[in-house]
Amino acid sequence: MTLLVTAECVDDLINDVHQAILADGLSNDPTKGSTLEILGAYLVLTDPRRRISRTESRGKLISCLGEFLWYLSAQNDLEFIKHFIPRYAESAESDGKIHGGYGPRLFNMRGLYNQLKNVINLLQEKKPTRRAVIQLFDASDLVPSKTEQREYVDIPCTISMQFIVRCEELHLFVCMRSNDAFMGLPHDVFAFTMLQELVARLIGCELGHYHHFVSSLHLYKNDLEKVKALQKEGFMSTLPVMGSMPEMHSLDDILPLLEAEKALRENKEFDIDTTSLNDYWKDLLRILKIHFLLRSHTPNHKGLAFQELAAMKNQEYRFIFEGRLQ
Repeated sequence: MTLLVTAECVDDLINDVHQAILADGLSNDPTKGSTLEILGAYLVLTDPRRRISRTESRGKLISCLGEFLWYLSAQNDLEFIKHFIPRYAESAESDGKIHGGYGPRLFNMRGLYNQLKNVINLLQEKKPTRRAVIQLFDASDLVPSKTEQREYVDIPCTISMQFIVRCEELHLFVCMRSNDAFMGLPHDVFAFTMLQELVARLIGCELGHYHHFVSSLHLYKNDLEKVKALQKEGFMSTLPVMGSMPEMHSLDDILPLLEAEKALRENKEFDIDTTSLNDYWKDLLRILKIHFLLRSHTPNHKGLAFQELAAMKNQEYRFIFEGRLQ
């Protein structure tokens, strides 16, 4: 069967997707483990700012945010992303790189093309264009690694991203060859809608819909009990967590954000207020800081975490830490 799901928020989207796969998915046995699979899925998120899950067991903002910043850094190093998603270690090549990492593909494809910048420039010049496409899957991904003498461990699941402006709204169409609906889908929706909003800000458009096409949308059978437990949680609040991204003038505006994230990763007590960033970005950095503090053995780490929580302008983020700070 094919699948069409439209929802205003990511929790409703995920709930309906999981329900459909549990009911109608067919068994398949690919390399990474047995799955229930639906071939041909089209998911539409009508309010991309409602990208954060409020569910008790799927609230993954920290890892989603870390992965988004990893993309913006233009890196594919394990050293960066392991602080947010340790399981990436399983996907690293012998040189410590994640071959399928999107950062270099977005900003330095084949060492030649800053695809994100090129798309922004094109949309600024010709808003009606149908050529604002970023290619993430490359022909070389099907060729064995010359250095490893074997297939790459990690191959991009995303084929392409197409940005389309209509009626002064920026819509994003993402095409994927494969998508894990339990672990991968929440991360992909978060990171890609953040890129969508970033581009919208840079070209002076409102945020349109997010469209997500998947050839193989699946659940690994090892995750089915967790998925069924998630279904029993019931419906969460559908109110948006995030506000609007602040105005941006060029891609260089993200550099202070990346510098602050690096400083924070290297020093868990880095003072976020020393940056010139907008409160929107400071709040996201505070989320990472609280996460790092709660994992650390820093003296009075809970007290410091409470201070950062109180300093947030957007208090909707408090739900992320309610259980961990009790």
